[in-house]
Amino acid sequence: MLARRGIVRQRILGTDESEPLILRELRAPIFLLIVVVPVLAVASFFVHGRLVAASQFELTARTAQRARANVLRVQLDEETGLRGFTSTGDRAFLEPYTDALARSPDAFERLARAVRLVGLPDAEPLVDRERRDNVVWRSSVAAPLLVAPLHSAHAIAIQRAGRKLVNDFRGVDAHLQVMLDSAAAAAYERADREISTILALNLAVLSVLVIAALGFGFLQARAARAAFEARVLYENEKRIADALQEAFLQKTLPLTPGVGLHATYVPASREAQVGGDWYDAFALPDNRILFSIGDVAGHGLDAAVVMNRARQAIVSAALHENDPAVVLARANRSLLVQDSRMVTAICGYLDPASRNIVYATAGHPAPVMARLDGTAEFMAQEGLPLGIVPDARYTTFEAVADPGALMVLYTDGVLEHKRDVIAGQARLLEAARRAVGCSDPALTIEQCVFEGSRPTDDVAILAIAFANAGDGGDGASLSALQLNRWRAQAEPLDPLHANGATHEAPVEDVDLDRVAVAHVAAAGRNDREAARIRRRAR
Repeated sequence: MLARRGIVRQRILGTDESEPLILRELRAPIFLLIVVVPVLAVASFFVHGRLVAASQFELTARTAQRARANVLRVQLDEETGLRGFTSTGDRAFLEPYTDALARSPDAFERLARAVRLVGLPDAEPLVDRERRDNVVWRSSVAAPLLVAPLHSAHAIAIQRAGRKLVNDFRGVDAHLQVMLDSAAAAAYERADREISTILALNLAVLSVLVIAALGFGFLQARAARAAFEARVLYENEKRIADALQEAFLQKTLPLTPGVGLHATYVPASREAQVGGDWYDAFALPDNRILFSIGDVAGHGLDAAVVMNRARQAIVSAALHENDPAVVLARANRSLLVQDSRMVTAICGYLDPASRNIVYATAGHPAPVMARLDGTAEFMAQEGLPLGIVPDARYTTFEAVADPGALMVLYTDGVLEHKRDVIAGQARLLEAARRAVGCSDPALTIEQCVFEGSRPTDDVAILAIAFANAGDGGDGASLSALQLNRWRAQAEPLDPLHANGATHEAPVEDVDLDRVAVAHVAAAGRNDREAARIRRRAR
């Protein structure tokens, strides 16, 4: 490996390190770039300026459209309030009329100012006409109807005249709207023409650059190949190191008397192994357990990246806060700063000694509490998903688990397995009732819900089993991860490397192998990567 690094370095630098090979071969292209780049930079600044100007004009036109719509709303509110009064005689119906009457001067002034900013002198007479129609309507229609007898012939004639004025007002408003839209379209057309001209110039300059670059293609190819080989070598080494590091750093679930923690993760399909579902559980110094579960919208590498951000944000906040609602609020702010995807989550704390549970939810399906008496129910939940609304507020809920109870946290793939959420909820409650007292309730719930079929979405299940009072506080079942952790502590595995040599060592413990692969998948790695890590470990 070291020898190959030396070869790559020699190919990049050349035999005479005082004059690197890349600089010798790219001297002429660099000179062309020094000439061409300023031209492209000036053109880019011009295009940027035109786009900014077009955007500013669009904003001004949009403001004018809002002012126009507000003036129309004033006129319609006046008419609506007056019509309600003339129909019933009840002055309570005049409230929209009086409110619109107070808003009218400011609305017309805003419209006139917005039209002037747009630069449409032909539109200013239309604004004056709307203002004049409104004044005439109030004086010749509204004022007489406020004192005229109800349903009299005179009142009906006045209303007909008022309807004609309002229709004229609407016609002027429609004309004004068309003028504003046309002005915005014309501005964008001018910007498009100017930008097209600059882009054509850029294309001509780039064509010259390409023609010149072809003359130095062979020299550039040699330098690019050397750089590519160095990059591939680095990426291969980094990928292997990252995979091994990820495999060795996987945590087990906490070992705590009185509580058994169980978890399972099932990807949706072989093509979507890297998902956005996760679960976490940590033992805190005060003997409480911090737990969380969540789901990132979508699949793939982006979802896995957001999942990692959300987990880190929740854990980081939980180490400094005791209120789950505050933890979620801090995580929400962190995700918004990073412009992440939408995330649903639950986080909380439980005290194994008292079985007290405090938790908060962020748009995530409600937890389930199942008891020894055969009852199971959804727990309280409230709150918006993370990464959507700034300053979102969350609620902390408290609960006390009965002895022998089972608390189940899960992602929405459990409920949406058969595209029927109502049926999925009923199926989950039944599975939770069956899982109470089982040695691995998370696996039991998975088997009951999916019945051997492949889930349509990523699924994570975290089951928390509380010890029965008759077990003396230590009867909570332990998960396979916990049992394997004890086994590993009792029977340490041989190291992977001895005396600097790599050797093959078959894995006798099948359960430990399956658990290691499952944990790599739960961290967001695909089946192929998990298998590759497993082969390295053997």
